[in-house]
Amino acid sequence: MLGYFAFPPPGFGPSLPVSTNDESQESAANVESLPDAQDIDALWEERQRQAAEARRRRLEQQRAVALEGELYWVSMGGSIRDVYGRKDKARTEELRAEVRIRNEERKLLDRWDAYETRWRAMMASPTPIAFNDIPWPVDPHPSSVDDLSSDAVAEFLFAPLRVRANTISKKDHIRMSLLRWHPDKLSAVVARTIEEDADSVRAAINAVFCVLRALQAAERNPQAQEEK
Repeated sequence: MLGYFAFPPPGFGPSLPVSTNDESQESAANVESLPDAQDIDALWEERQRQAAEARRRRLEQQRAVALEGELYWVSMGGSIRDVYGRKDKARTEELRAEVRIRNEERKLLDRWDAYETRWRAMMASPTPIAFNDIPWPVDPHPSSVDDLSSDAVAEFLFAPLRVRANTISKKDHIRMSLLRWHPDKLSAVVARTIEEDADSVRAAINAVFCVLRALQAAERNPQAQEEK
């Protein structure tokens, strides 16, 4: 019986786990899927970059809020003070200049928005119109064709482009205005103009279109325009 206990028969006693080929391959795959040191470094750098970008955005937002508060205070007649409580004349004047610029930009945009609003209303309405009902691209409103000079149209047309947030090029602005003021496209407007203003409206439309064509030519070849 000694041999029996020394060498138990198959199936006797607890069986030891035996790894199969599938389990070995899965274990090897798990080991291979673990990120290496280079991947860990790249992940850490990306997390650091994202955190730095988030901090930068927060700081920009805080500065923007602080700036708006300073601008409002200065626009109400207040003065900026330094960390010691003394009036900061340079900073105050800098902010006052910014307030003036913003007010001017707002006026330019409001004027252009009013022009666009009047234009859409005119095109949507079927009622008869007069010369004064047309939103001509000049300011102040013209009393005759003579007021639609090249300088007056150019000033009105390009004024919104001076706004710092503008993203439209002068070339595109002229092109869109040419499409709007093309005489063929405005034949319906002329057709519903009151009889006594029909000739002046037709002449004014042609005058605006000619000015726009000249501005387009000057934009395409500025050197030739300067030589004139």
